[in-house]
Parts: sequence; structure tokens; C-alpha cells
Amino acid sequence: MSKRRAALVLAGGGARGVAHIGAIEELESQGFEVHAVAGTSMGALVGGMYASGHLEPFKEWMCALDKYKVFSLVDFALSTEGLVKGNRVIQAMKELVPDVNIEQMPTPFAAVAADLLTGREVVLDSGGLYDAIRASISIPSVFQPVRKDDMVLVDGGTVNPLPLNRVRREPGDVLIAVDVSAPFAADGTTKKSLNYYKVLTASSEIMQQHIARLMCKLYKPDLLIELPADSFGIFEFYRSGEIVEAGRMAARAALEQSLAVEAG
Repeated sequence: MSKRRAALVLAGGGARGVAHIGAIEELESQGFEVHAVAGTSMGALVGGMYASGHLEPFKEWMCALDKYKVFSLVDFALSTEGLVKGNRVIQAMKELVPDVNIEQMPTPFAAVAADLLTGREVVLDSGGLYDAIRASISIPSVFQPVRKDDMVLVDGGTVNPLPLNRVRREPGDVLIAVDVSAPFAADGTTKKSLNYYKVLTASSEIMQQHIARLMCKLYKPDLLIELPADSFGIFEFYRSGEIVEAGRMAARAALEQSLAVEAG
């Protein structure tokens, strides 16, 4: 079976970003060969692991997490800038996968962040991999921002949750997007009982959904794989095994639908 070259774009979504692993595995099993990756937030983390050639050990590590292990990775900060420092989880990642300069990785990679001082999007496609990942996953009010040069960097989802325009695409490459913060499930049952946390996260997700839809209109992907934003909570990393499979099923469904459209 001949391989189809693909440029892959991975959205943010907290723990739902683990679904990117299953989606990537399904794409590869169906004959796609990813030649470039761009990601935001958890999309940057999974994309970085894949582009550096270490997706399998990362998957094994994620699927071994339980509630206790997830909590042990949280280093609370005595700061008004964010609840979590983020150093502990990055150190754990470095023990699993050594740091590397993005320019030296086998697959071109870009992570997206936002500068709080100017409101501008910042594309991180050089320098240390973990520096880029740490900046891109800095969810406002949760992780402390990253100070780099004259910038204060936060989660790229605030400006470009689905960075279709930031992946290095060669002529003939299929543009594939995996959006794990897609519009909510139709019944909306999870929204009937609201609290402060649910209002805050749902509001942010709605904003990012609208930006992502606009990006899809401007830079139409050849294949769009979607997982609803209310499928899993953003901190449910202890359900990684389930989430990987959900990503696999979402990719399979999108590919089947795409084939049906081509045939019909």
C-alpha cells in the first residue's frame, strides 16, 4: 500500500489531547505518513513527542497514570500568576524523553503560544522542545506563564487553538486536523448542572471552538477528526487509555466518512 504524505495539526484540550495518540496510530495504520506537525497546548505536547520519535514510551507512561500519580505531578505555586508551577511534570517528561532542539528532530514541528503583553501569537519552531511545550501548555490561571525574552507566554489556544496555518506543508501533502475540543455533544447533559469551574471551562471552550471553525474556513483541512469538548474533562489524565481509544475511533469514523464521500 502506497503511503500518503500528511501534514498534521493537533488542537489543545487538556487530557482530551491524549486522543491525538490514538488518532495518529489509526492514521498510520491506514497508510498515512506524517511529515510535519504543528500543535497547541496538549496538541503541542503529543505532537512534540511524536515529532521527536518518542510517542510509544509517552503513550505507555500516560496510560499508566492513575489519580494518585496525576496528583503527584502537580506542584502548587504560591503565586497569583497561576495555581501550578509546571516544573514537576516537565521534569518527569525529561526523565522519560530527553530534551532536544526542535531543529534536530526527525520531523518538522511547531508549537503555538500567545504573548500576554502584546496579544500576539508566538510560533515556537526552534530551540528546546520542552521550552516550547511548557509555553504552549500554560493554561491561564492554571499554569504559571513562561517568561521568554521580553514575552510572557501562555497557552496558544487563546489565539490559535487549531494552528492549520503553522504546519510546514509540502506540495501534495494531505492536511489533517485533529480537534479534541469540537462542539459539545448534542444532548448537552453535562451543562445542566453548572458550577464556577464548569462555567469557566465551557466558556473558554466555546471561544476556542469558534476560532477553530474560522481557521477551518480559512485553511480548509482535507480531513478533520473531531472529539467533542465534553467527551472527557481537561484534567482526566487518569483515563488516558480510554481517551487514546476514543481518538482512534474518531479518526476511523472520519476516514470512513471521507471514503464514503469520495465514493459517492
